[in-house]
Amino acid sequence: MTSRTPPLLPPPDLQRLRAHVEALAAYERFNHDRHGESLGYIDQAFALLGLAVSGHTFTYHGRVGINLLGHKEGSDPSLPALLVCAHYDTVQGSLGADDNASGVAVMLECARLLAPLALPRTIDFLALDMEERQPEEGQGLVGSGAFVREQGKARGYAGVFNLETVGFTSGPGAQRLPPGFPVLFPAVYQRLAQRGFPGDGLALVSNRASASLAQALLGAARAGAQDLEIALVELPEGVPLPFDLFRSDHASFWAAGIPAVMLTDTANFRNPHYHTSTDTPDTLDYRFMSQVTAALAGALAALGR
Repeated sequence: MTSRTPPLLPPPDLQRLRAHVEALAAYERFNHDRHGESLGYIDQAFALLGLAVSGHTFTYHGRVGINLLGHKEGSDPSLPALLVCAHYDTVQGSLGADDNASGVAVMLECARLLAPLALPRTIDFLALDMEERQPEEGQGLVGSGAFVREQGKARGYAGVFNLETVGFTSGPGAQRLPPGFPVLFPAVYQRLAQRGFPGDGLALVSNRASASLAQALLGAARAGAQDLEIALVELPEGVPLPFDLFRSDHASFWAAGIPAVMLTDTANFRNPHYHTSTDTPDTLDYRFMSQVTAALAGALAALGR
């Protein structure tokens, strides 16, 4: 998949990003009986952008989960579509501002920036349910797994961008790493060490099959988000890898052979509020979120041409 020079896009709107996070953090998204509130918000946001909205329902241990898809039709049906996804559920006792209202907010703002563009390639936007570990059997990635099995392969996606906790930054010495990281990714580790391990950048997690997606995002960041520090973490083949690199919905697409990358602030390896009651909208860095939005929207615009 070839990335072309992206068209000029307007800058992301920080106030819109904040408003999305604040609205989603007001809902008890861990409670599956209250899907209607958060889904209604996302549904309305998709519809206001002119996206065709459809629901994908699935069941897990007798409970109904709902994924919500916003579809931006391209002009060339021969081109395989792109997908942007972010889970909208969170854990009990947490408002989930970073995990993962931040990801949904960036997804919605990317959709708004791309809405006026007539692109040859279709782009879908997907709000995923039940990413977090469920009480029964402790299984996670339930919603993305169901979507990939029932729709993902049939839709033939060329690539997937998964937004997972993209709103928190912190100062020097705050960035921690999974076990074995310095050995597996020495160049990334050296860059972090030279900078004093600040928690101020974006991690872009890719496998070999997803290299073109990662390079498109890096190119778009150089063009429209020059201040965004990005650590490209490309998984080597044939060696044991930390489980933490598979802890979000991109892993469901990898398992099905669909190229995917994860964009993340590294969650619990940086954010002390992760999965707690203090994961609130006032703890997030909306300028950082706007830079992530600019980079992703630019990559989608370039790949969509």
